[in-house]
Amino acid sequence: MTDHETPADERTELLAGELFDRARALAQHIQDSPGLMRPEAVRTITGNLTQVAFRLAQIAEELDAFLNRELDAGRLGHHRGDDPVPTVLKAHDALARATEQSMDLGVSFRRASRTLDVIHGTEDAASAQQKAVDGQSPADQRAEARTTEIESASKDFPHPIGDVLSSTPTPPTPAEHRPSLKPPPPRREM
Repeated sequence: MTDHETPADERTELLAGELFDRARALAQHIQDSPGLMRPEAVRTITGNLTQVAFRLAQIAEELDAFLNRELDAGRLGHHRGDDPVPTVLKAHDALARATEQSMDLGVSFRRASRTLDVIHGTEDAASAQQKAVDGQSPADQRAEARTTEIESASKDFPHPIGDVLSSTPTPPTPAEHRPSLKPPPPRREM
């Protein structure tokens, strides 16, 4: 093995370790307070997990192909001096199962993500969750909501309200021209 191969292998091992750390951090982040706040986030997360599962299948295939190339080239040995072929064949079978299971996992995540296309949180639920995180009582939440609505309306009216009401109203924007409130598509690459 040459010196230039070692850093590449170490980098690959480091990336595999980071993948584990990221998965653990994601699980912990979902469990910890405040956790998830919007149902739309579940769709985005399942979309990203779909891609991860398919990448895991690809990685398993690549690992198997690497072992086959090394075995064919005669560059594999066994630490007890045994023939490496039976051990590599066992690894081949396990990697083939991992590939199939990862593909099944990806299909399941994709199915969940697509099913959630029609699900969204209500403004009341999102507001209540945020207020609960902030530790406010329901009465405080209602008072703040009224204040926010008044402040929000006042931003739209820089002129006296009598001047605005006397002007000709503009027709509402058709629904097909309104911006979509869907979450962004899942990230394809990490």
